[in-house]
Parts: sequence; C-alpha cells; structure tokens
Amino acid sequence: MTDKLVVLIDGDIFAYKAACVNQEDIDLGDGIVSAQTNPQQAASDVESLIDNIVVNLSDASPKSAVDVHVCLTGPLQEISGRNFRKEVYADYKNNRDPKAKPVLLPFVKEHMRKVYSTKIKDGIEADDVIGILMTHPTLMPGKKVCVTIDKDLLQIPGRHFNPDKDLKRMVSEQQGDYWFMYQTLVGDQVDNYPGCKGVGPVNAEKILKGKTTLAEMWPAVVDAFLKKKFSIEDALVQARCARMLRHYDYDFKRKEAILWTPNF
Repeated sequence: MTDKLVVLIDGDIFAYKAACVNQEDIDLGDGIVSAQTNPQQAASDVESLIDNIVVNLSDASPKSAVDVHVCLTGPLQEISGRNFRKEVYADYKNNRDPKAKPVLLPFVKEHMRKVYSTKIKDGIEADDVIGILMTHPTLMPGKKVCVTIDKDLLQIPGRHFNPDKDLKRMVSEQQGDYWFMYQTLVGDQVDNYPGCKGVGPVNAEKILKGKTTLAEMWPAVVDAFLKKKFSIEDALVQARCARMLRHYDYDFKRKEAILWTPNF
C-alpha cells in the first residue's frame, strides 16, 4: 500500500524522557545518592508518548494504514561505546558523564523493543537509522515521516514532525544539505565536536548564503577552515561528525557507515 503512513520515531529521545521523569535522586549524604525509580510508570509513559505522536500524525487514517517503527542506537554502542564517529573524532560525545544517564534508560529501551517494531544498526545512532530508512527508495514504501526533537535530523529530506513544538514540516534535499554544511561550520556542543572554531551561526549563514548545492557549499566551508588556520582534513573530520547518514552512506553488506567524502 503506497499510501501507508510510515512513522519513524527517534526512540532514544523518548526513552530518555520517560526514564528521567520516573527517577528521583535522593541525597543520602557523604556523596551517596539513591535513585528511586518507577519502571512500570516509565514503560507506560513511553507508550503514551508514542501513542500521542501516532494519533497526531495519522488523523483520519485507519490504524491498519499506519506503520510505527522505533529507531534505537545499536546495542553494541550501549555495551562498548562503539560509534563510528568516535573513530573519526576521538572526543565525539566525550563530554557526557555515563553516570548521568537515567537508571531506567536500558529498561525503557528494552520495553520498547518488546512492544514496537524496532530498527537498530550496530555502531550507528538512532538518528542515522532514521536517515537511512527515510531516504532509501524501496526499504519502506509509503509516506514516511521522521519524528524527533533533534535538529540534526533536519539534514534528512522528507516529512518531519517535532512533537515538542507540534511542528510539521517538509525538508527539501537542498535544505538538508544546507543544514549539513551549517553544522559542519558551527559544530555541536551537545555532541562535542567543535566545527570551525571562530565561526558562529551568523558567519556560517554568511559563508553559505546564495549557495544551493553541496558542490557550491563545500569549497566555501573548506575556505572558512583554511582562513582559521585549519586544514582540509580538519574540515572533512568535522563534516563526517556532522553528517546524518542517508541510505547511500551505509554499506548494507558490511553493516557499517560509509564516511562522507566530497565527490565533486
């Protein structure tokens, strides 16, 4: 059914939300903190979050015409920290304290795996899984929509829904490419890659202004790095950190990411 609505949900984000609101940290003194949790409520909360998203998106569509898939970061990363971006840039996400993760996060993710169709690819993140599925021409036929609050996924062409802002939008390939190059320049403090240090949002917009293709944008990005005394290789490293995978950025036989390389 080509009219089927295919909802691709960034499960990491909603698992984190449900886990956080159902944990209370109690300071017992002497540096000892006890985490009081409610796993049953966390499981119920994450289902409610997803149910509300589907209701918002499906409108009058019959339930049989809606496919829901929850995308999660690969289990190898959860266990060993494997992440292809760390191999590109060692400090990627190194600013995060593992102890700060909510205690219930693994439980909620496992619950989602039991209840929903889940899509996981080892060594890559949930938003990359969404990017691959959103852009692949045949893997998931239908009207696909990306559900996340993460701005990184604005690199991916197609329908998008941000439930926190109740915002639905269509992202063109040109807009996605622009956001990719923009993030290469400004970096991401949350993910701990710097971009081109000294180039902020305003300058990034000036650098990319009037350019409509990657073939036009990439030389301008490289030039910005060179002007700041960085190398072309530095620019490429930051681009590979910023890049949200599309289907042609993933080797399905080897089951690994294909690092972005300018081919123009």
